[in-house]
Amino acid sequence: MSHRQLVTFLMAGVFSMCGTNAKAGSDASEKLWLATYDARQKYFEKNLGPFPKDILKMANMTGVWPGGGLFVLPAQKLDKSLSVYTTFGLSNPDMPTTLQMSGFRSEPRSNGAASTQGVLVKKTPAAKRPDAAGYGYELLVLSRPGEKWPLNLLQWVVNAEIINDVGLLARVEKYDGLTVEKIDVGNSQPVNILISKARAPLPTGTQLPDGRMELLVATTITDEEMRWSQVNGRGALLHKLIQDGAGQASVIGRQSVVR
Repeated sequence: MSHRQLVTFLMAGVFSMCGTNAKAGSDASEKLWLATYDARQKYFEKNLGPFPKDILKMANMTGVWPGGGLFVLPAQKLDKSLSVYTTFGLSNPDMPTTLQMSGFRSEPRSNGAASTQGVLVKKTPAAKRPDAAGYGYELLVLSRPGEKWPLNLLQWVVNAEIINDVGLLARVEKYDGLTVEKIDVGNSQPVNILISKARAPLPTGTQLPDGRMELLVATTITDEEMRWSQVNGRGALLHKLIQDGAGQASVIGRQSVVR
């Protein structure tokens, strides 16, 4: 089953939960959802690279983030030596979510799969930004192909946004970027990151059928860059990264752009 077929199947299941009294409304909602999905995919393929067949689903987001997940695609339109690791669904029309998973547990099985348990319960959704597509953004990491840590980082961001309502886009806009120190992403050492709006030559966002989608980029930064940004500002650090040629790509262990 392709990821597009999987999404159609998932959404049919989600909207069937609405009941017969909401059928007309749910049909319109499903059409908007699928139109948004298709428009976003076309935008990514035009500006980043071709989509793979598989989407990485987060078990603790089952039913909470319907059809949402993570993709890894080659950055053919940017730099063929890099891959794009990205969220795909934070800008869905049914976001911010109205559900949360209670009592989630995941236990490994002998065959390598995992058994998961949890109950969906209602939650008060985060405030929706005017004219925004869902949470108003998708977040991506540009790094070397075959890395695992970017996917762990994206899962950390998704959990922070969907479960804890951090309002990442509003924070990035308020503080001209956001730095987070020492995140455990399963690498040999924790990483520092700078989250900022995408700058050219990266695509910067677009209008989707359900509203505006911005693109945010998480970039690994050194300890020296973290300290420098606390004095000089996050926007100034991004400017130095771009000026130096490092840009918004993440290469763990690169030399600092500040001395």
